Amino acid sequence: MRTETASGEALPGLGATAVACLIGSVASVAVLSLLFGIRAPGQFAWYGARASGMLAYLLAAASVLFGMAITTQSGSKLLGKANVADTHRALSLLSIVAIGAHTLFLALDSYAKFGPADLFVPFFTWYRTLWTGLGIIAAYLAIAVYASFYLRSLIGYKAWRAFHYASFGVFVLGTFHGLFAGSDTGQAWALALYGGCTAAAGAMFAYRMSTRKPRQAPRPATREVVAAG
Repeated sequence: MRTETASGEALPGLGATAVACLIGSVASVAVLSLLFGIRAPGQFAWYGARASGMLAYLLAAASVLFGMAITTQSGSKLLGKANVADTHRALSLLSIVAIGAHTLFLALDSYAKFGPADLFVPFFTWYRTLWTGLGIIAAYLAIAVYASFYLRSLIGYKAWRAFHYASFGVFVLGTFHGLFAGSDTGQAWALALYGGCTAAAGAMFAYRMSTRKPRQAPRPATREVVAAG
């Protein structure tokens, strides 16, 4: 459930608040494990990192698809524009939760032994530095894009919409991060997942552009000519 301000902007309800608390809890555990060197036994953390990373990518891809569907006629007719927008926002939030879980499991991994800088500073880690760095940037962009939902009244609609295009950057950087930093890239199912999500996003973008109504140029002011009699 959500409430609205007098201007009609949606405010987070209990569900969003609960998820925000979950994000804070996951982040806190990750930071504490890094500071005190807490590690998980066996390969539990490694499997958790792989699963949560894939989940984060799927949720981010779905968020991008629903975000583009907001401005299409089919999306509005099938689900309703408000429902599509709410789903887009919920998927964005859930993707951040999954990113937080991915970070937590990496922090707990007893084999890799990542430090705080490895997980939070782009291009610092020893592990596939470029591609891991792109993943960290994608995570920060995802948080910034979601936060922009609540800054819209402050920065204005045009600035908010322009900044919201950074969600495409989240998807693109996440794709590169998964392909070149993920350990499952050699698997056929992983390649199919990345390829399928990329194809779906490309198809939705093409459909959105093909159905986009061109802006009409303003009509020139007409002036009545009165003949002198």
